[in-house]
Amino acid sequence: MDEVEYTGEYVQAHEDLVLDHTWWWAVQISLSVVALFANFIFLVTVIYNRKRHDLQTFVTAIIITIAVLDIVDVIRVLPVLAEFLFFEEIFRHIFCSFGVFHELAVAVFLVILSVAVCVQAGKEIKFYQSKSSWIHKLMIPLVVLLAAGAAAPFFLLPYESLSHTCTDPFRVLNVTNMESEEFSLDLYSTLVMVFTYVLPLLVIPIAVPIASLRTCIGRQCCVSRFKQPIGELIMVTSMSIIYLATVVCIILPRIDDMLKLEAVNLGRAPLLWELGNDAIRPLIYFMTNPAVWDGLQIMCCKKKNRLVNEDDEEIEVPLSPVTTV
Repeated sequence: MDEVEYTGEYVQAHEDLVLDHTWWWAVQISLSVVALFANFIFLVTVIYNRKRHDLQTFVTAIIITIAVLDIVDVIRVLPVLAEFLFFEEIFRHIFCSFGVFHELAVAVFLVILSVAVCVQAGKEIKFYQSKSSWIHKLMIPLVVLLAAGAAAPFFLLPYESLSHTCTDPFRVLNVTNMESEEFSLDLYSTLVMVFTYVLPLLVIPIAVPIASLRTCIGRQCCVSRFKQPIGELIMVTSMSIIYLATVVCIILPRIDDMLKLEAVNLGRAPLLWELGNDAIRPLIYFMTNPAVWDGLQIMCCKKKNRLVNEDDEEIEVPLSPVTTV
């Protein structure tokens, strides 16, 4: 990778981050609209059906948090399309800080989700375990606060260009050069990469297959009363695969340039990959999570006589999908 001398001045062109192509703008606007609308509908669905026991779970609490983070991320990305804002120093600091915050929080939450479904796979756990509930209620705000705290100091670091989150995983190649003027940014980017790339790549490919195996051993597959935990396992698996695939698609173009693989010729569009994740996650919630889909049906189709009321839910769904909040 070619070394670029640090000048202390912002030298990046607007077209380096926001591609000057009609297709790029069309895809970006489409993904942003889908992400905002789908996440909003998901949040409204969960709030409307908040008394359903199968939505009062640890997994549901985490995906609600991720949905809010995704909405904030779309709002963060949209202003960067304006070139005059792109060159404002305060805007760049806010853009980068929220980018690191979103990337860290989502990556850690996906790791927690994969571990949660792995631990609870194949078990029959009743609702409302007070001991676990307090742990889960503390864990989510703790992760959010730690991610925000890790992202806050970004404005103190020197940088000459922006990426989709402003950190570059390939700076790990320069972290041993302690005399570099950008050593602080190299070290910071390396630490962020450990939690956003390395940790998910190490934990998720192990936890999700083990969860699937334990579910099969517990003979819960194709049993109607286990549809919620099975749906949550499929949901977490789908989210994890898409996230890891996105990481690969963001890194491959850089490797392509480093190795000069002319035959590959991969294009760069990291902002679109991130927005794609923001847009597809709520669709996964509706397609794979039975409680969310049933909640949407109840909200949209207001019947006089509901098939499931609060008393019926306790009888029909006696098991916790994963763990309750």
